[in-house]
Order: sequence, then C-alpha cells, then structure tokens
Amino acid sequence: MVNNDRDTFSISLSLAFLAFLAAGCEAPLDLEAVAAQQAKPVQRADLFQAAARHLDQVIVVGAMGVVVQSSDGGTDWQRKRLAGNPFLLDVVACPDGNFHALEKTDGLWTLQAGGEWQRQALPEATEPQAMTCDQANVIWVTGGFSTILHSADAGASWENWSMDEDLFLTSIQFVDARHGFVTGEFGTVLVSDDSGANWQPATPLPDSFYPQSAHFPSPTTGWVVGLDGMIWTTDTGGMSWQLSDSGISSPLYGITGSADRLLAIGDNTTILYHHSGDTSWHPLDTGGKQRTYLRAAASLGNGEFVVAGGGTLFTVAIPETHTPSTQGGAR
Repeated sequence: MVNNDRDTFSISLSLAFLAFLAAGCEAPLDLEAVAAQQAKPVQRADLFQAAARHLDQVIVVGAMGVVVQSSDGGTDWQRKRLAGNPFLLDVVACPDGNFHALEKTDGLWTLQAGGEWQRQALPEATEPQAMTCDQANVIWVTGGFSTILHSADAGASWENWSMDEDLFLTSIQFVDARHGFVTGEFGTVLVSDDSGANWQPATPLPDSFYPQSAHFPSPTTGWVVGLDGMIWTTDTGGMSWQLSDSGISSPLYGITGSADRLLAIGDNTTILYHHSGDTSWHPLDTGGKQRTYLRAAASLGNGEFVVAGGGTLFTVAIPETHTPSTQGGAR
C-alpha cells in the first residue's frame, strides 16, 4: 500500500514538472508584431489581379476587395478593403483621372479624384472578364457569351454587343481614338476601326489558343500571352500571327508595355522583357523574390513597372541592354 502511494506521488510529481516545463516553453503572443504585420500594405494571403496608373496615382486590386494605392508613383502604398470583400478582376485609369475596378459578380467600382470607391451594378449575367477605358472616357467591359459592354456615362447606363456565341472574351484594349482589339476563347480576335461601333473578326490565334492577356501598342502590332509560356505576335493588325520565342514553358498571365519595351509576367515569379527589334524575350532576375504567381502589371514610366501577384508587390526596371539585371526593391 505504501509502495502504491509512493508510485502515485511520483507520477503526480512528474506530471506537474512536465506541465511546468511546457508552460515555461510557450512564448507569449507578440501582439505588437501581429499588429505591425497587419498594418503592412501587402499581406501574404493577397491575390492581386490587375494594376493601373494615372500620373502619380497607382492602384493594384485583387481578391477579397483588397485595393492597394500609391499617390507618389509607387514609392509608398496604402491599403484598404472595399465593402462586401468583392473579388476584383481588373482595374483601369481613364484619361479624366477616374479609376474603375471590375467585380467578378457583375459590379463596377469607381474612384473619382478626392472621393471614395462607389459601386454600381453591371447588367445581369455579364460574367465580366476584362475592361478598358478609351480616349473619350468610355468604359468597356468584356464577359461571357461573347459580350462587349460599353458605357459613356461612367457606368450609369450600358450598351450591349455580342457575337451570340458561347465563349469568354478575355481582353480588350483601344490603342487610339479609333482602333480597338479584343481577344477571347478559341483563339478569338476581334478588331474595330470605328471607335467600337462595330467589331469584326480577325484571323484567329493558332490552335484555338486561350489568351490570358494581350497588349497592342499600335493598330498593327500586338502581343498575346497564355499557358505553356506561349507568346503570339502580329504586325498586320491581327490578320496574321507568328510565335515569339519566350524561352520558357510555364504559364504567362500578363503583358504590358512602355515605349519600345514590353514586360510579360507569370507563374513562379516569371518576368520576361522585350525590346523593339528583339527576336526573343529575356528573363529578368527576380532577386530571390517570393516564388509565386504574378498577374498584375502597370508601367511607371522610364522603363519601370509595378508588378504584383500572390502575396507580393514590387517594382522592376527593364535594363537598356539585353543583359538581365537584378530588379528593384520590394515595396
């Protein structure tokens, strides 16, 4: 009986000692560190989708209503979240200085200078995919069932055009007051030379290529990127297409340009650049940045771009020569 009591006492003492050790090893929660992390403009869980710039104003949008904005050309950033946490697919800056963001669930958000973001509903069943703003401040939205919407009154009313085919139109851009380009599923390419009053089919992208993004710097020249690192280019306004050597096989999600420089971005923090007259694309050293996708990009001028994707946002500079160089610091 005595031995049993001693055994019980020994076990209790051992358990108490282990509990003491466990309590001593548990670090106190650092609330200041948590608050500091939450105060950062970019969070690890962010899923950025698009970026736009007007003068010194730069805006990047993404999932859960996240909007990250800079008023000094991309040096300092402020973060906010729109009401209802909408998934923001795209953002554009109009010549009048207003920004418009496209919501996945048929909504348009507008930011006027000195104001707050305001939401308006798009026509039902739009299934929006992409947007742009032309030189006359007309907003254009592409969506499902080959739909092209446009609004000349900042989203108060809309006019609808469709090919009446069951396909998504994934990009739209106007290169000047008259010429516009649209790309979409099954290699679809549409062109307009009358400010979007009419859209005509151009030569489809080869092999029913599914475009992720497109950039047309002129009425004759354009670039389209997609999966497997493929880049198609035209110098005939979409009447013919040639494969451009990207040198990679991973997906590309975005492409944009500035003057004679092009930037393509994609999976695994892939960044490619291209100069006018090049026969191929060149990788840009990511400098050990987080290995994630990149989808959003906007030119900051002078060969610099802001790029963003999964939990990351930073600036890059395209070198003047074809030798890859380390990109700019993270913001």
